[in-house]
Amino acid sequence: MGALLQYALRAGEKLRSHGLVAARLTAFFHTNKHKPYRPQYGASRMVTLHPMTNDSLELIAAARRGAEKAWRDDYAYTKAGIMLDDLLPESERPRTLFEEDTAKRDRLMGALDAINGKFGTWTAVTASQGFKREWKMRSEMRSPAWTTNIDEVPTVRA
Repeated sequence: MGALLQYALRAGEKLRSHGLVAARLTAFFHTNKHKPYRPQYGASRMVTLHPMTNDSLELIAAARRGAEKAWRDDYAYTKAGIMLDDLLPESERPRTLFEEDTAKRDRLMGALDAINGKFGTWTAVTASQGFKREWKMRSEMRSPAWTTNIDEVPTVRA
């Protein structure tokens, strides 16, 4: 479940960097379907975000609620993630009648983004995510990012 919470934190950062808010979060996870000799299980749960948000703490709480409804122990999960739906620009977000002032939370999210931007992704995390990373993203077979990372553009010499 730690991976889901990490992804929710990162999703909040990405939403804020693009000036967007989300209305729904879907948490999913599954076992390796290519290992049929192991018990198989997969699930996903959608959580409605009301009011629409880009607050990482709210996204983490929503991811946890969704995962807890479907999680089963004793399975070797190999993939997990979150998806955000119904994205809108923050300025076009519908307001609710009893909405709280979010100025403090906005400053907190800004500070969190600044720390993670300066010192690297996932430098500052919430306690619910844990301090030990018991999981690791598998990216050893990742394709080069020639179009998005200048350091990976091939150099040709004549």
